[in-house]
Amino acid sequence: MKKLLKEMRGHFDSQVELREKVSEASRGTIRSSSRSISAIHRGDKRESQKFLKDAKARIAVMMKLAREDQELATSGMVFSAQQEYAEAELVRALALKGKLLTPDEIGIPYKPYLSALADTAGELRRMVLDSMRGGDLRKAEKALGAMDEIFELMMEFDYTDSVLPGMRRRQDTVRQILEKTRGDLTLALRQERLERALREKHEARRA
Repeated sequence: MKKLLKEMRGHFDSQVELREKVSEASRGTIRSSSRSISAIHRGDKRESQKFLKDAKARIAVMMKLAREDQELATSGMVFSAQQEYAEAELVRALALKGKLLTPDEIGIPYKPYLSALADTAGELRRMVLDSMRGGDLRKAEKALGAMDEIFELMMEFDYTDSVLPGMRRRQDTVRQILEKTRGDLTLALRQERLERALREKHEARRA
């Protein structure tokens, strides 16, 4: 009995230790990924790359540890880290290259990738608004185009919650964000055309 008790305690003690290591790696991944996204919005490419590199190293450690326990590998803490890291990779690639990365290019499973797409749409809206405030409507149009691409991709996955939990809610959220952003940009473009027409009319009168 004592031998069995020792073996069982050893097993559960190891699980606790493993879970703590995975949790720490997950938190670090999420923190660095979030900072990478913030740096992109500030226009700091170097800082963004630094944090993304750190997130990539941390998620690699996390996944290696999680493979030791199937329950951990499919846990919420692992999913959240994968989702946040994917979002950071997606946002950076779209902002700097206009490219929508695939799950294989990022190195994560499909489910967290799809969740990350929904969050990325929100970050793209922020880019659109920042570009509009800066007077760069062409850049805003490109970001809106990326939002369209994300929405079209997400709408291809019409599955129940038993297969893709929360997917329909995310689709609805992205649709609302896209429609609102399109409306905001449309108004800005109309205003730009009106102002240009007034300037041209004013210049014609002075000529």
